[in-house]
Amino acid sequence: MTSNGSAEKDNLFGSLPGQEKDTTKIKDPVLFIVSSGRSATTLLRSILNASNQIAIPHESDFIGRAYRFYQKKSEFIPQDYENIVSLFMVTSRGQGWGLDKDYLISYLNRYQPQSFADINRVFYQAYHEREGTEDLLWGIKSPVLIASLEEILTVFPDTQIIHVVRDGRDVYLSYKKVHQKSQVKFGPKRLLPAILYWVDGLRRVEKLKNGEQKVQVYELRYKDLIRFPDEELSKLCDCVGIEYFPKMYQDYHNLERNQKLVSPKFMTSFHSKAKQGLDPNNAEKFYREMRKRERFFFELLAAPYLQKYNYPIEFKFLLLPVWNILRYPLYFVSKLFNDWRYRERDFKSLKWANIN
Repeated sequence: MTSNGSAEKDNLFGSLPGQEKDTTKIKDPVLFIVSSGRSATTLLRSILNASNQIAIPHESDFIGRAYRFYQKKSEFIPQDYENIVSLFMVTSRGQGWGLDKDYLISYLNRYQPQSFADINRVFYQAYHEREGTEDLLWGIKSPVLIASLEEILTVFPDTQIIHVVRDGRDVYLSYKKVHQKSQVKFGPKRLLPAILYWVDGLRRVEKLKNGEQKVQVYELRYKDLIRFPDEELSKLCDCVGIEYFPKMYQDYHNLERNQKLVSPKFMTSFHSKAKQGLDPNNAEKFYREMRKRERFFFELLAAPYLQKYNYPIEFKFLLLPVWNILRYPLYFVSKLFNDWRYRERDFKSLKWANIN
């Protein structure tokens, strides 16, 4: 601790007069796992956690929801910290990663971060100190952050984006089951919104990769993960910078830390696969469970992106460019709608957090 007027402040983010900068206590997240939803990001988090070389906590999209309100702010006062903690609590699963609200406020006041990036670092540090995982690499997992890729890379330009891709037809079926069987409903319910939501996520990643900024995006197909786990996980671990061993995917569901990250009621519903091990047959279910006209309509609107990710095309003539006359206006409108929806969601988060 160092004295700074009447307040004590740990020297994590900059040097005080006569002192050298100390950044040894805190680390940036090395990766963010995103997807278009229902694509096994929870499964991948569990497998990586089982390496005992990286620690990925409860799901959180705090960085995406808080960005528009705090990224440009350069001076933070105690009231800001209280508001920010309230926002973190409502945007992070496990009621703020299981961290006590007063503890987080005191943690922020202790380190007094003066940038949005440093505020995120303090939250990560507080969690990992409690869990005893300070020496591990850190990561964040949240599918909806696929809509906040540019924001993430503005805050942490050296992080890696891990994009998990699942055949959109199986994604649609998974969302459909959530609405039919789960107490907690989320995601698109009907076929058309499901198609456009899936494509919109892929297009956001595509835009990022094609931009002028050099970014690190690693794409992993769910189908390949469950069918060729040794090959796919070995490549991913090499990219992340951790050692791969088969026990990661063979025994991940027995790891106590993973069990604490998923609510029991979710484990029996839409996260049930996360405790059962890899099932190579859990792909291309749409052939059995989607009607032919549904499969046709999906390919009519999404064929270019099914083809891009090497998924099977049943109606080959739908690959003809003439169909783009229909597709691209819908893609454009879908993006506008989602941008508006994400903006409204961010402002609703402030209300949920009781921030005026």
